[in-house]
Amino acid sequence: MKEINKLVDLVTHGLKSNYDVINLNGDVENPGKEQQLYNGVLNGLYPTDESAAEGMYQSDIYDQRFRMLKSRLRHKLYDLLYHIDFDEPGFTHSTKVELESKEYLHKAHILFKLGENSMADKQLNKCITLAEENQITQALVEACELKSDILSHECKPTDFDITVKRLGELRKLHQIEKENQDLFLKMRMLMSKSIHSRNTSQNHLKESIKQSEKAYKSTKSINIYLNYYQLKVWFFLVEEDFGGLYKFTQEAVKTVGKAKVDPERFDYGYNSFLSSRALLASEKYKEGYAEAKAGIKFMDKSTERWFDHSETYFLLAMHNQDYKLAKKVLEEVLKNPNYSRASEATIGRWKIFRIYLNFATPGKDMLKRVRFSDVYEAADYYFIESKGYYMSLPLLEFVHHVNKDRLDLAMNKLDEVEHYFFKHLNEPGKNPREKQFYKMLKVLKSLDFNVDKTKAKTDKYMAKMIEKRSYPPFSDFEILPYEDLWEVVLKTVSKLKFANS
Repeated sequence: MKEINKLVDLVTHGLKSNYDVINLNGDVENPGKEQQLYNGVLNGLYPTDESAAEGMYQSDIYDQRFRMLKSRLRHKLYDLLYHIDFDEPGFTHSTKVELESKEYLHKAHILFKLGENSMADKQLNKCITLAEENQITQALVEACELKSDILSHECKPTDFDITVKRLGELRKLHQIEKENQDLFLKMRMLMSKSIHSRNTSQNHLKESIKQSEKAYKSTKSINIYLNYYQLKVWFFLVEEDFGGLYKFTQEAVKTVGKAKVDPERFDYGYNSFLSSRALLASEKYKEGYAEAKAGIKFMDKSTERWFDHSETYFLLAMHNQDYKLAKKVLEEVLKNPNYSRASEATIGRWKIFRIYLNFATPGKDMLKRVRFSDVYEAADYYFIESKGYYMSLPLLEFVHHVNKDRLDLAMNKLDEVEHYFFKHLNEPGKNPREKQFYKMLKVLKSLDFNVDKTKAKTDKYMAKMIEKRSYPPFSDFEILPYEDLWEVVLKTVSKLKFANS
């Protein structure tokens, strides 16, 4: 109890005079002004300064009482950031251990300044153990720096010399890591800034990979390897070398397995996600099933990663025309208790997938109610490179209206397809699959929707479309490949009374 008694003494006499804890549930009897303001914000009563000033003081935002109240609550809420639980599933292991190391360091610095060297040293030892297990070099440098300060005060020359010698080695390593991190951050910026930036930065990317690989071989630092890993991933994506990407993800697992570091420093979930996407792009669907199924165990069902990985699993099934499996994956997503709390983007995308699956599996399995408004509202959540995706939406509506015998509306949707194609997809040298698909639609219309004649006339376009199949990096996959969508269209128009006559 000696340590607890000391801590009670320190916080009782050393805490800020106006510090008390805000009740985060808001269920406090006789709450003070700060608690009242917090409760009002918590319950959505005060979305603006004006509403809060009126609610708290029946005044305006310039009232000095309101401004001081806001300032006090703000400071208390910032203090509570120290108590955020980073063990939540949304945070990576690296984030957790880095922040936990900083927390030990922060406590050690405070205790050292209070003259409690022994207690400070305990916090430093915890920091060093955690940082060594996870190769958090910066935390090790800071811990050894403070430890040398303590040893100097306590006049322990032998321990001081050992610590300073180790500190010198850590500083050299840390400098190499910092230089590599600067290199990585620049490439991350260039890879995410724009399509043009990505396309013009390939030489920089290759040089960054070369330098990172050299730095990793000389240091065996996991921090440098993780940067090298991501750079290589970008390289394979830019090159559209999905076979190389899959092979690299398998090699990465072996490399990390041999490293002297906590295995959780490597994101196995992300690695499995990349493996699955690579197999999808390589059209190795059965292998993709196995990878997607194996990878899901690394992901918590409450995270965006889980939904992203399930999306890949769904697309693998859709592209393999395994609609029974696609339906099973969709049902798993919709049954996930976290689905209703997922982001708008996630919910929007799965609404779209549901409609595409509906049209891929016509007949009694089709949804009775189809809400195309869901699709168009969610369209903004797709990458701008995926313009071909927008062309297929009116086609699904065309199919829907034909099935409902609303022929005038159906023909209007074909006009929309034509308008969209010429406005967005007719650029020379781009969108080759969409161009072949549009030619096939033109033939279909010109032959008055005669399916047999259309098939004979469009075989050459179909062959070219298959030949042009590609998977641009950083873009979305076709949900229902154009080849399969064409079959859906032909099956639909064969129902038309005037077709094939």
